[in-house]
Amino acid sequence: MLKKYNSREELTDDEIDVVVRDYSSRVFSNKRDRHVQMQKILPGNLGKNSKILDYGCGVGVVSQFFREKYNCIVDGVEISEIELHKAKATFEEDNKLRFILSSEFKYPKNYYDLIFSSQVIEHVHNPGNYLSKINYMTKDGGYLLIGLPNIVNFDSVFSLIFYSQKRAIRRSKYILENYHKASDHINGWDPYHFITLLGTCGFELVQYLPTEGTPVFSVLSKIPFIGKHIARLPFTTRLSYTMFFLVKKVKNIKIGNDD
Repeated sequence: MLKKYNSREELTDDEIDVVVRDYSSRVFSNKRDRHVQMQKILPGNLGKNSKILDYGCGVGVVSQFFREKYNCIVDGVEISEIELHKAKATFEEDNKLRFILSSEFKYPKNYYDLIFSSQVIEHVHNPGNYLSKINYMTKDGGYLLIGLPNIVNFDSVFSLIFYSQKRAIRRSKYILENYHKASDHINGWDPYHFITLLGTCGFELVQYLPTEGTPVFSVLSKIPFIGKHIARLPFTTRLSYTMFFLVKKVKNIKIGNDD
């Protein structure tokens, strides 16, 4: 997200405001963007009395979206001081919108009606602990809306088909010297195994949504007359680049370091 602007010294706060708002406008005006598509499965019971956490909020565009949509309390939590600075420089904080550094966040128990987290868990070294914290903060019967890459797509499959011992060794050496938490994925799931993980952490699936399409979708949709229908068949939609899961908290679960 806005990787070009990787230090707050490069831009003034006014310039950051322009860049982030332009990014937000492009995101929410593109019907194929994952953050537009995920709105199809938002819980129907959210309103002005709700409390929402954007867990891994980045520059805050989704936090601001929830604030405007529901006029409710929204907390945006982020590990990166630089990204958090951009959020605060762009969107005005008030008694209903706060941006908080993760190291200063208090993790309130059974507090949020909805926790939103997108493109975060694939960067996390301890996914069970991460989901355990989310379980702790979610109200009983509350929701988690979580988005992540789908490893069952043609890019991933072709990469694995042509993987070799030489490439594996080269990758190992590269990561040892160049690993970057914000850009390198260290976990990957298909829908079946991710739903299994969510279940072990106290969450029951409400709805699964493939997002952002596939190369197959782009090609098939151009076939005259029948292309757009073939492109929407389950086989092709399941090969999406990313995916969202709306799940409900049904159990209080705590995952330990040795689990």
